[in-house]
Amino acid sequence: MDQNFKAMKINIIHICISSCIAVNLLLLSACNKLVQVDTPDQLVDSEVLFQSKKGYESAMAGIFIQMRALNLSMTNGGMEVYMGVAADEIYPTLVGGVEEEFFKNQLQSSNAVVSNFWIYAYRGIYRANLVIENAERDQMLSLTDRQNFLGQALFVRAFLHFHLCQLFGDVPYISSSDYRANAVKARDSKSIVMESLSKDLERAAELLPKEIKGERVVPSYYAAIALLAKVKLYQGKFEQVLALTDEILNNKNFTLEMDLNDVFKIKSAEVIFQIESTVANTAVAMNFLPFSPTSKPMYVLQHDLLQSFEVEDLRKKAWTESNILDGTAYYYPTKYKNKLMTPIEEYNVVFRLAEVYLMRAEALFGVKDYDQVLSTLNSLRKRAGLKDKKYADAIQLWEAIVTERRHELFVEGGNRWLDLIRWNTIDDVLGASKPSWQSFAKYLPIPSNEILLNTHLIQNPGYDN
Repeated sequence: MDQNFKAMKINIIHICISSCIAVNLLLLSACNKLVQVDTPDQLVDSEVLFQSKKGYESAMAGIFIQMRALNLSMTNGGMEVYMGVAADEIYPTLVGGVEEEFFKNQLQSSNAVVSNFWIYAYRGIYRANLVIENAERDQMLSLTDRQNFLGQALFVRAFLHFHLCQLFGDVPYISSSDYRANAVKARDSKSIVMESLSKDLERAAELLPKEIKGERVVPSYYAAIALLAKVKLYQGKFEQVLALTDEILNNKNFTLEMDLNDVFKIKSAEVIFQIESTVANTAVAMNFLPFSPTSKPMYVLQHDLLQSFEVEDLRKKAWTESNILDGTAYYYPTKYKNKLMTPIEEYNVVFRLAEVYLMRAEALFGVKDYDQVLSTLNSLRKRAGLKDKKYADAIQLWEAIVTERRHELFVEGGNRWLDLIRWNTIDDVLGASKPSWQSFAKYLPIPSNEILLNTHLIQNPGYDN
């Protein structure tokens, strides 16, 4: 693990007493809502926080702690659970509540989960902006440290904006901690947000180290280009995707774990970036894994997804299990294995090598290099215990890409939901499986409280303010 980050962990308790508390006070007072902010004299002076390297370490640690703080927030299991329910991957076994709104794709603008997605993402963006602004003018840090903190914060800002605009469509792109400007910021077009966060990632890649150390819990150069490749894929810039993904695949520090049970472990060689926790295992496991072999899981895998796996596919065997109650088998996801708080064996995996393979395969299809598409897909099929497969035409090959993404990335990062939107197939897929489906539901509603606070925010079509 990077020595700076080790030092941060050793001193985290003492640092948080002063520096991290300062950041939390900034967070709570200045960014409880994106636009609900207090005047500057009510805020802790950020200059106090950013007077030392330890202060910057504490600030970045605070950002990642917050990203894992709330159960089923956008960055702590919410994409896996709620967007898996909203798509065609899982369904809740409990009737009613916010889960049913997601399952039926009939969300209210007052939905607490949607509100928390928005609020916690913008909290993280606000805090990243504080780090960026202070690092840019800092004269105390060494050049290496200054670039490292700046690159990490740029990555976080890009990562959070990326997910916001995929979930909500047009959203405010916030690039400063200026509470006055943020309080009246209107929505930027999705394309502008994507271009802005691309620039953040390009800059982050120039600043972050290429050296891979430890548990990969600090954003590196490779984390930045993995996210940048995903952005370029969504934009249809396939040549750039190929250049970025090939650079990752050529780095021998990243290898596919041949044992699928090890893919999501802390020491996994497949992980490119993961969010650490020092207090518990993942919220994903806590929500997906049942309490006992005789209890019903809270979320069950859709029959259509289960049936789509080939019989020999080891991913189904390693990443799903079932509890049988009254003669009915309830299948649930088991990518993360540990439901207990401790010992901590798993962190939230943000990027792993298999997704890079899949991005590369899709980009190769985009440039019509079909032979290489097959080779790339078969690398994952081999790991899954499946034979190489040939396809008769481009249509079948595209269907293979869609299928491999579905099987490799199910209930992972909301990828299935995001794929259906960017491929423009969400109406066909969900319209066929959900009688209540309406096209406008591909974007979540802007939280009603945010619109009340900022009249420049306009609600998405189909929703009431």
